[in-house]
Amino acid sequence: MNISRQQSIKLGILYAIISSLSFSLMSVLVKEIGNSLPTSILIFFRFGISLILLLPWLIKNPCFTFKIDKPLQYVVRIFSALLALFFVFYAIKFIPLVDALLLNNTAPIFVPLIAWLMVGANTPKKACVGIGLGFIGIAIILHPGSEIISFASLIALASGILAALAIVQMRVISKTSSVIQMLFYYFLISAIASGVVAVLQWQWPISFETLLLLSGIGIFGTFYQVFATLAYVTAPVRLMSPLIFLTVIFGGIFDWIIWGNIPSFLTFIGTVFIITGSVITIYFGQKILKTQ
Repeated sequence: MNISRQQSIKLGILYAIISSLSFSLMSVLVKEIGNSLPTSILIFFRFGISLILLLPWLIKNPCFTFKIDKPLQYVVRIFSALLALFFVFYAIKFIPLVDALLLNNTAPIFVPLIAWLMVGANTPKKACVGIGLGFIGIAIILHPGSEIISFASLIALASGILAALAIVQMRVISKTSSVIQMLFYYFLISAIASGVVAVLQWQWPISFETLLLLSGIGIFGTFYQVFATLAYVTAPVRLMSPLIFLTVIFGGIFDWIIWGNIPSFLTFIGTVFIITGSVITIYFGQKILKTQ
C-alpha cells in the first residue's frame, strides 16, 4: 500500500526548526547529566517517555494498524537510528556539544554513499564535490596531528554514518507506512532494547533533579522525533536536510551560554566545509533518494 501525503515547504521548514531546537535541548540535558548515569539509562528514559506520550495519539487514530509491509527495513532503520543516538549521547559527555552535534549531523554527506552500497545508486558528479568538501570539513574538525584523534570524536562521526543509514531506510518505509507506525515501532523496540541494557547497569539512588533532567530528555526527544519525521515526509529531503544544521547552531549557542565553550577556529572552518558540502550533496544527490 502506497501512502500519499500533502507536501508543504512552509510546514516542513517549521517542523525542521522545532525538531532542531528540540534535539539541541535534549543534548544539553544529556551533557548536564554527564557521567553520573550510564548512557543506556538515558536512552531508556528517552524512548520510554516517548512511547508513553505517543500512546494517546495511537489510541485515538482509527487508521493505525500493527501490520507493516517492510519489516526488514524497519529493523535496519530502528537499530541504526538507536545506535546513532547512543553514540552521540556518549560523545556529548566527553567533547564540546557543538563538535558532537556537528559530527552527528554529517549524515547528509554519507547518504549517497549508503545508497550506493545498498542499491548501487549512482552519485551525480556534482554531489561528489559536496561529499569531498564534507570530508575535508570532517578532517578539519577532527584535526589529526601529533595527538591521537579522540575516541569520542570518532564515535560522534560514527553516529552520523548510522543516521545516514536510518534516513535512507526511513524514506523506503515512509512509502508504505504512516508516520505513527514508524514512530510507534521505533519507540517500542528502542525502549525494550535500551531497557534490557539499562536494567543491567541500573544505579540507585537517582535524585529528583536527575529525574527531571531524564524526563526532559524524553520530552524533547519526542518533539525532535515527531517533528523530524513530519519534516522529511512533508517536504523534499533536499530542502529539509540542510535545516538539520540549525541543531549545530542552537547547540553552539547553548554550549557558549551554559559552559562557556567558544568554538575554535578549526571548528568554525570545518563547520563551513561540512555545511557547504552537505547542502551541495543534498541538492544534487536528491534523485538518489527518489529512486529508493
